[in-house]
Amino acid sequence: MLSHIVLAAVLSGSNPNPTVLPAEQLQADFQQLYQQLQQGSYNLFALMPKAEYDQHYADFQQRLQQPLTPLEARKVFMEFTALADIIHTRIDFPVAAYRSFLENGGKTLPFDIAIAEHGVTVTDTFGSDNPLQLGDKIVQVNGVPVRTWLAQLQIFMGAENQQLLDGMTATSLAPLAWLYEGEQDSYTLTVKSVDNAELRIVTLATLDYDAQAGASVTATQAAQASTPPVAPRDYRIVQGDVGYLKPGPFYNIYAENVDQTWDITEFHGFIDEAFNAFIAADVAQVVIDVRDNPGGTNSFSDHMIAWFADQPFKFASDFRVKVSAVSRAANDRRLAAEGNIGEATQQLAEFYATHADGEVISFPLTTINPHPDGQNIAHRDIDVYVLIDRYSYSNAVSVAAIAQDYGFATIIGEATADLATTYAAMEQFTLDHSGINVGYAKAHIIRPSGDLRPAGVVPDIALPFMGELDNEQELQRVVAAIKALPPQ
Repeated sequence: MLSHIVLAAVLSGSNPNPTVLPAEQLQADFQQLYQQLQQGSYNLFALMPKAEYDQHYADFQQRLQQPLTPLEARKVFMEFTALADIIHTRIDFPVAAYRSFLENGGKTLPFDIAIAEHGVTVTDTFGSDNPLQLGDKIVQVNGVPVRTWLAQLQIFMGAENQQLLDGMTATSLAPLAWLYEGEQDSYTLTVKSVDNAELRIVTLATLDYDAQAGASVTATQAAQASTPPVAPRDYRIVQGDVGYLKPGPFYNIYAENVDQTWDITEFHGFIDEAFNAFIAADVAQVVIDVRDNPGGTNSFSDHMIAWFADQPFKFASDFRVKVSAVSRAANDRRLAAEGNIGEATQQLAEFYATHADGEVISFPLTTINPHPDGQNIAHRDIDVYVLIDRYSYSNAVSVAAIAQDYGFATIIGEATADLATTYAAMEQFTLDHSGINVGYAKAHIIRPSGDLRPAGVVPDIALPFMGELDNEQELQRVVAAIKALPPQ
């Protein structure tokens, strides 16, 4: 999803297609949506019973009796898909429509938030005359309790637990508010002041992109003015003997088209360069930072783990895949793409060829061997730590689970909201008339320990991140905590 941080990235590309979709096409797409979700999903009804989902299907059909714009249709289909409450079963945010809105001077909420059990807190403000302060607690929005207001925005997203849903909402507040409510001139907020805990009423005008990005230096920018920008992938030596590695997303972030997304070449080269640098610097510890990481696929991360693994490993104890024509077609598209996509796609093709649609089979997972001694630090006197937080998602959670369950590393940070045993391995199909891409979870992935509970990774060393420090300060705090530990 989107946050204020990536608005600039949204402001490039073509406008959405303005065509109105007739009711008969909407009905056909909706039928295809529900049918193929059921066909492809490992278990679409794991959290929403089929009888209830069927009733929702009948109710939603009544909303498709007249022509809709592509955006209106997407919103209906997003809401229906999100009923599964599975994070990997979703229709993504309409980036093109939001881009068009922003390019035409659209105004959005000028603040960011964190959502936690203790309340909804302002974490950043935008614009030159913003009356909010960092740390203010939002109590009501337009007279509605803030949790009730947020629940309205969350109808377009599904997740297995509330913490996971809240994390996605916090990083997507302005876009979600626009999607649900459209453009608003202003919002009236009841806030509890960070200074004295007194309630006050704030009328907050929405701002266009230029006003938010250019009128003033935001609070976060001011706090981080002395630090360099955070790169998507990074490695360096900290405090002389700590190797810091931020692998970034486990997919090709430099892909020039969709077909290059799973090309592993750049990532593998980056990881090799980082660990060779750590060996050359004779580091005592390595910190692998997968905080705020959206995930990706293990064909990327396995290569990284093999640098510090001391025994063969698998990314899961069981990888239960449902065979379907929908997933077979998605895999065939990857096979036809250019680039080095790894072995998993070919293995899936062979797997699908030998099983019938509807079968659920434990996919024969590849055992990954540690790299040879020259490309492995497990035999060296180097302690490895994996740093996680509530915003570690998908394959980033899998990395932490592997490291923890096999004892390859010590996990430090805060528990992940996303699950280590989960419905995942997302595939996509495209609706025939609207062209909307639909994601679904084709597999049930069981973490290496075999724990079937739907839970996140709990760190070995708890170190919560409250958002008061910038990235460099947080890293120094982590390193200090590691240095204070007794030798392993």
